[in-house]
Amino acid sequence: MVESVRDMRKIKLWWLPVLLAIFGVVIGTSHSVNAASSKSYEEVPLSVIPVKNPYQVNANTAFYDLEIQPGKSTELQMKLANKGTKAIVVDMQAITSTTSTGSQISYANTTQPKDSSLAHPLSSLIKIPDAYHKLTIPGQSTALFHMPITMPTQKFRGIILGAIRVSPVVKKSTQAGIGNTYGYAVAVRLSNGLSEQPDLRLKQVGVVNDFTGTAVTATLQNYKASMLRNGKLSTRVTKQGQNRTLKALTVNAASAAPNSTWTVKTPWDGAVAPGDYTMHVKYTTTDPQFSGTKVWNFSRNFHISTVDAARYNLSQLNIPWWVYLILAIILLLLIIVIVLLVKRRKEANHREKE
Repeated sequence: MVESVRDMRKIKLWWLPVLLAIFGVVIGTSHSVNAASSKSYEEVPLSVIPVKNPYQVNANTAFYDLEIQPGKSTELQMKLANKGTKAIVVDMQAITSTTSTGSQISYANTTQPKDSSLAHPLSSLIKIPDAYHKLTIPGQSTALFHMPITMPTQKFRGIILGAIRVSPVVKKSTQAGIGNTYGYAVAVRLSNGLSEQPDLRLKQVGVVNDFTGTAVTATLQNYKASMLRNGKLSTRVTKQGQNRTLKALTVNAASAAPNSTWTVKTPWDGAVAPGDYTMHVKYTTTDPQFSGTKVWNFSRNFHISTVDAARYNLSQLNIPWWVYLILAIILLLLIIVIVLLVKRRKEANHREKE
């Protein structure tokens, strides 16, 4: 009877990793549904025109490129032209530049937290009046708007990069609770005239599984106040201690915003095997800030457990949700049967002793 109970315990333990994997896949499947959204949006006849500033470094640039000494103030002016016949409502924001997952400088993300290396977010220097968050521009009209800006009191090296983002407030087509957002961004680059070279570091490596599939992630940070351009980013995954490439990714024309952190995903196509692996990251740039070609090389080990590998592989099967429900019911019934058998056996042993 002791051996029987041990066998039953083995059966129960064998099911636990599978159960964890099932629940992980159900969560992942739910994420996939929520990610769907319509790509269509209402076209807005809006023109955004930056007005030249006295501190402009180059009068020919179509954005605000200002060199201002510490503590000095000026005013950014912008014209918004409504070419349509109906009034439109817009929202104006000062945002900090970020680096997208595609390794490109972006002015689109308004919700990303401040980077740990960023001392002066653009939003802390430019004052956007509260009324500018819901501006109404009549049809066939042009309006001029003013935004005061004050530089940090202490000198700094490099640049502060961001944008004035103008987003039309329109009815967005939604699907699964997600709406489309877009806007017009005019870049803002501020400096004291002191240069600084960009520099990279690898912060962490991991594995993710979402609606796009399984991928190995490498989180990079440009922790200096300088843009990084003309780059080529390549990643490859190997078994730990080996050199044969299992998975790889190459990003040409890569760039990075100052004081920004971003995550690069290397797709893991095919079955995922548990084990110890190494992520290798190489970033090469011919940015003129450097005297020649500049290269960064990083390596970081990571581990994939048996349970995680099972969960990743199950997620790629695209099994209908009701299959997992049936498996969960079978598992529950199996546990109930085991409990009843153990209980019945104990009662039988108790009666024999009496």
